[in-house]
Amino acid sequence: MITLKAEKRNANVKAKKLRKEGYTTGVLYGKEMTEAVPLQFTSADALRFIGKNGKGSQVVLEIGDEKVSAVVKDIDYNSMQRQIMALDFQALVKGEKISTTVPVHFENADIVQGIVEQELSEIHYKAEPDKLLDPIVIDFKEVPKETRNMYVKDLHLEEKGVQLITPEDDVIFHVADYAKTEDEDTEEEAEA
Repeated sequence: MITLKAEKRNANVKAKKLRKEGYTTGVLYGKEMTEAVPLQFTSADALRFIGKNGKGSQVVLEIGDEKVSAVVKDIDYNSMQRQIMALDFQALVKGEKISTTVPVHFENADIVQGIVEQELSEIHYKAEPDKLLDPIVIDFKEVPKETRNMYVKDLHLEEKGVQLITPEDDVIFHVADYAKTEDEDTEEEAEA
């Protein structure tokens, strides 16, 4: 599991001041915690972390000598300034279901005869910490060529012990035919 170093943050210091000093702010909360813990991370570590991880990713937060298993609940990113404004985490508790998301990525979509239109980039679900899903990768080398649509139910996620929030009949992707050009229309008419 990925590890991210964090420090407890002094709540009296404004987040704007910390960002100028090279830090990203965040918070850790959870059902068994009496109060949320304000955190700060070096901006470089935080950027590296979100470069490879997104909402729903599991992480071990190293807060001083303490290690806390958590899941990323929210990433507030300012794309104009290329700066993370905040990272929010929920502590994981064994036996407690949490609501989270899992990202959906495509590989080898260029081999498909047609245009792959992604309808869902993440799937919402509830699960216990030991049942959290890794990012879903749909490799089009393994998808049958005749497949034109894929639905959430086609992933059989409930067999992995999760409770879906995203409806099973939601479309993950659709394969559209290429648009015909006027030249192709003329050729087809000539052949007819």
